[in-house]
Amino acid sequence: MVDLEDITVRELEYLRVINEEDSPISITSLSRKLGRSASSVYEEVNHLISKGLVCKGPEGVYLSSNGKMLLELVDNSHRIIETWLVGLGFSVDEACRLASKMETTMPIEVLRKLYEKIGKPRSCPHGKPITFSSTVINKA
Repeated sequence: MVDLEDITVRELEYLRVINEEDSPISITSLSRKLGRSASSVYEEVNHLISKGLVCKGPEGVYLSSNGKMLLELVDNSHRIIETWLVGLGFSVDEACRLASKMETTMPIEVLRKLYEKIGKPRSCPHGKPITFSSTVINKA
């Protein structure tokens, strides 16, 4: 499993776009959605495959189970940080913006403690679920 600190903003962008699809996505479709050349997308997809985050099939590329777990972890990280920041007095919009900057930089051990400290919330200020206890966060 890739740690949060090991994922780049670019890799996360690719994973999120791939995850939006209900079925595998072609390199051509992915390059169109990302606004990048097919050769650049092909290169990055191969990089994500080598990290074990994406799989390639005859229909296109899709997230591996590790890729899905990583996205769930990033989403939970964002929601936990956002909830904490709102508790500190930031507006929901400002907390969301700041959480986006911190969601992949905070060590799992810190997230674990923060989650406990803020009372193990079930959802973020936007009402999205925090499924922290069911993710790899407990296995790290």
